[in-house]
Amino acid sequence: MRLLKRFLPSLAIFVALVAVLTTLGAAMTPQWSVEPLTQHIKVASTNSAIQARDTKTAQEGTYQVKTRNLRIKLAPDVTINAILRSPVGAPGKRPATLFIHGAGTGKASEVYGDIASAMSSAGIVTLVPDKRLDTYTTFHRDYYAMAEDYMTSLKTLQTQLDVDPAQTGIYAESEGTWIAEAMAHRHPGAIPFMMLTSPPAVSGRRQMAMAANTYVDYIGAPKALNHDVNKFIGLDFAPLGLQYADFPAERYLKDLTMPLLVSFGTDDLSMPIEQGATDIVDATRAAGNRNVLVRYYHANHQMRVGAHTSVPGLPLDMHYTHDLEDWTNAIAAGTKADGWVTPQIAGDQPHQRLAVPANVKPGLIGSLSTILVLLAAIVLCISMAGIVGICIAIGHARQRSKQDSSSLTDKNLVNRTSTKTTRVRLSWGDTDHNRFPHRLTAALALNGCCAILGIVMFFVYVIIAAKSALTLTSRGTLLTWGWALMQVIALINVALFTWLIRELWHSCSKHFQSFWTPAHFIVTALCVIAAVVSLVMMTFFGLFSL
Repeated sequence: MRLLKRFLPSLAIFVALVAVLTTLGAAMTPQWSVEPLTQHIKVASTNSAIQARDTKTAQEGTYQVKTRNLRIKLAPDVTINAILRSPVGAPGKRPATLFIHGAGTGKASEVYGDIASAMSSAGIVTLVPDKRLDTYTTFHRDYYAMAEDYMTSLKTLQTQLDVDPAQTGIYAESEGTWIAEAMAHRHPGAIPFMMLTSPPAVSGRRQMAMAANTYVDYIGAPKALNHDVNKFIGLDFAPLGLQYADFPAERYLKDLTMPLLVSFGTDDLSMPIEQGATDIVDATRAAGNRNVLVRYYHANHQMRVGAHTSVPGLPLDMHYTHDLEDWTNAIAAGTKADGWVTPQIAGDQPHQRLAVPANVKPGLIGSLSTILVLLAAIVLCISMAGIVGICIAIGHARQRSKQDSSSLTDKNLVNRTSTKTTRVRLSWGDTDHNRFPHRLTAALALNGCCAILGIVMFFVYVIIAAKSALTLTSRGTLLTWGWALMQVIALINVALFTWLIRELWHSCSKHFQSFWTPAHFIVTALCVIAAVVSLVMMTFFGLFSL
């Protein structure tokens, strides 16, 4: 009974803290989630071939390909390289295609070589320019400015002697499709046709919400990590820039009034391969454009086969370039929406696991700035507490050294010295009377150490999960047990903070006058702040979720 009476207050504090943190965690969790996609596309044929009625087009390999390097001036002080590929001996003015980079590529010599060469061998002139990198960074990307740069490249292609300017269109992949949409929006009627490969069709933030949750499910991570993903994706990233994450791609789908060929890889987990196609078809139909074909390939994001992720050296799907060429040449020959003898939607049967969320509004904490400030506060408070604590320890050591070397034996003199030092409240700790109680010192130190440990462990866990997601490596057991371990560490932090509260109450009520100098107060306040903020961060990370 005495034991229960002794620990009952601590148990009550612990339970109350966990209840408060659990409630706070619920408020921090966004009110949206990524749900399974319920409305699926059914391909009309598993054959992706594209054929127009009464139209015969040149096939891949018909012509030799001539390659020439160009220089394109985008601004008074900015000139880029470009690679022009032309079919040798092809009669008349030829259809042409400008290639727009996706994310992760920059030089014309490093991307699209096989696609552009294959298309040129079928009679299509192709131009692959460098991506302008002085205005393109991880944190800042202006798709509207990039659209103007690519319009300059498009006009350069249209002026080539063997090119029909009225049949000069665009090929864009992934992020590049946002640029293509911006071009269509700002220059209506200027682009005769478009090939959009792996288009997100929605904003980057919404697309990443779907993609990240798909990856988390794929690698077997616990469901709690899905909530963390949603929390971070919903944050305002203004401190880092990243405004391009909210590029309103869906708003510009109605501007795609030209003939379209939309292609997706069914092994692509990062894109809304069904929802995106549906959104594009619906938006363009509402705008009066019915000349839209959709093709699916058993391939990854770049239409490569052999791996779900991007791996150098992978071959293209064997039908992909043939379909691009047949479609482009048929469009150049004047094929309209009713001129196709092959289905509108065909190819490998897609299966998009999760739907793109309608909104990605944040929870209680809505800014990345807040997260960064809280994390910095933990490190700063613990660092300062450590520095002040060391100063106090040095002060005690020096005072003890002086006392040991003193030859004074007069008891009255010693008593007067002791009384005097006790009254000096601005010192770093002059005598043994000014020392922290050992239990309070231990509680402060352990709270500080565990606060850092909990945050570090979480980020280590996130790094492991991120690497698993990027390589699509299933580590369900490791991630599940790792999450359970972090939840245990979080509960240990609550228990230690409960102990700290009890020790502070005991020390303030029993020993306040004996050791509370300003320096001691500073150390205590800093440790308490660090412990509280670390618990708030662990709550944000979902470690108290039921």
